[in-house]
Amino acid sequence: MKKRARQIIYLALAILTFLTLYSIFNAGNPRSFFRLIVPDPAYDITITLFLSVGVALLSLTLFAGREDDPLERLIEINRGHIIKLREKGKSEWQIAESLLKELGYKKGLLYSLARRKILRYLARII
Repeated sequence: MKKRARQIIYLALAILTFLTLYSIFNAGNPRSFFRLIVPDPAYDITITLFLSVGVALLSLTLFAGREDDPLERLIEINRGHIIKLREKGKSEWQIAESLLKELGYKKGLLYSLARRKILRYLARII
């Protein structure tokens, strides 16, 4: 996804997020600025749901549109070092653990997800 398109989507996401939060905290308020568009407060929950769906869709679009992963870029930068470690007899598991240790990851869910990603990227390096 191009940088300009991502910026526009981020801006739209910020605006929709603000509107969603505003609609959550002002649902049913007779002085809400939504009364300019929809005079009946009975539709406030419907408006809030549509705004929330919009936020979710824009977030998924941004997540799916990522072209590069920082972990993959890190592995590509260190490709020569990784190949040297393999020649020394280090397993992919040991290489992944050392990368995570250097990155400062602590044990937990993010640690295991990052390790799985690193192992997948290491499998691509010949």
